[in-house]
Amino acid sequence: MRAAQAVPLPPAQRETGRFVPSLERRLLAPIRRLGLFRPGERVVVAVSGGPDSTTLLLVLTHLRDELDLELTVAHFDHSLRSRREGQKDAAFVQGMADALALPLVCGCGDVRAEARMRGQGTEEAARRLRYAFLGREARRLGATAVAIGHTRDDLAETVLLHVLRGSGLEGLVGMRPRSRWPFGRGPALVRPLLDVSREETERYCREMGIVPRDDPTNRLPDATRNRIRAELLPLLRQFNPRISEALARLASGAATDADFLEATAAAAWRALAQREWRAVRFARARFQALTPALAARLLRRAVRHLAGAEADLEAVHLEAATEALAKRRSAVSLPHGLSLVVDTRTVTLRRGEPASATPIPPTPIAVPGRTAVPGWTVQGTLLSRPPEGPPSSRYEAYLDADAVGPAPSVRSRRPGDRLRPLGLGGEKKVQDLLVDAKVPHEERDGVPLVCAPWGVAWVVGHRIDERAALTAASRSALRLRFRRRRGD
Repeated sequence: MRAAQAVPLPPAQRETGRFVPSLERRLLAPIRRLGLFRPGERVVVAVSGGPDSTTLLLVLTHLRDELDLELTVAHFDHSLRSRREGQKDAAFVQGMADALALPLVCGCGDVRAEARMRGQGTEEAARRLRYAFLGREARRLGATAVAIGHTRDDLAETVLLHVLRGSGLEGLVGMRPRSRWPFGRGPALVRPLLDVSREETERYCREMGIVPRDDPTNRLPDATRNRIRAELLPLLRQFNPRISEALARLASGAATDADFLEATAAAAWRALAQREWRAVRFARARFQALTPALAARLLRRAVRHLAGAEADLEAVHLEAATEALAKRRSAVSLPHGLSLVVDTRTVTLRRGEPASATPIPPTPIAVPGRTAVPGWTVQGTLLSRPPEGPPSSRYEAYLDADAVGPAPSVRSRRPGDRLRPLGLGGEKKVQDLLVDAKVPHEERDGVPLVCAPWGVAWVVGHRIDERAALTAASRSALRLRFRRRRGD
């Protein structure tokens, strides 16, 4: 490796111009304004050898006296290329550290093996191993911050990635200049280059007389981010050549709003959350009085309290929580081994699965009359002629009385239960019907099945069997109305 590839050339051999000092001054202002580093802070600088991280290292080195920083260079080999190429990357970073008189720590990991073991994509496995190394070295060195060379282009890619996944407001923030460690407790994560483009980091290296290394993680074929970089962003630039700047402004505006909501949520958390080791409880009336945005943030705080700083909820889980809050009593399973339990007085997020519904034993339905089973009361009425209007709710049905027969019954599901859902034109397992309807596993045994001698006539709240449905030839109708029992 030539020295010119690893260390800055003397000023006389560099390209002329004021770009380098201009960029450094431009970065110094937001670093100070946003308080990205604390005076006297020990900082681990992550350097792959690519243009972004090389620019980061040089800028922080040039500004370290003004910022009063103590720097250590950290390099991680992902083992994604040949051993020789990995050695060249390490030698490049070693040359930079030596030229700048900075200490260097190195690590390596087998990303492909990690991806296979965890069932993850290559990019996620690379990120996990890299951050594990950086966090471990930061703790060993007593560093309170790790600096990463993410640029405005990385921010734009992250925002688009979150949009494609259906993210909420926090996803639009993308990346923050200084944020919490992404995997549990650890040093702060600092991104000083978020207002700098990738083109500018390449120019900075060029004018410093440095030929940076190629970062192999930028070309991972299975990474959605790299498809966004290679395919989607070039397409969007046809509509707006400054799309990265536009997405960065969107992220900045979202961050302002998110910060306001987070401050409001912090105050509500202190006032409303009853925190225990295994559970977080809220008074239901006060929780339901919150705006949806604030309630969602409190649920996310409760998840982090119980499952760690990395844990979070996706939109589908928040929707399930909202549906649970609309019921008198309900319980839903959530990720990270948690469950949400709602009763008349409290909203509780706790460790462990919610209690399963009480199974319904085979029980004859009184017609006419009222029948009580675990969790439900059913009113049966025989109508001499089919009704003209539809049922009043999904828990009421009109069935052909002759098809169902004189002795209908109700029970929980059994293995192998099937029906012919009206309008489907074929058979379907009751189990599959409940899964498709997103009925939580622990609630499925509590779903009543109305049965005729020939099989399941109605999965209450969901579908009627076509053999039990009223037709133009029906002579009489069986009206069944299910109601949840108070206290169940």
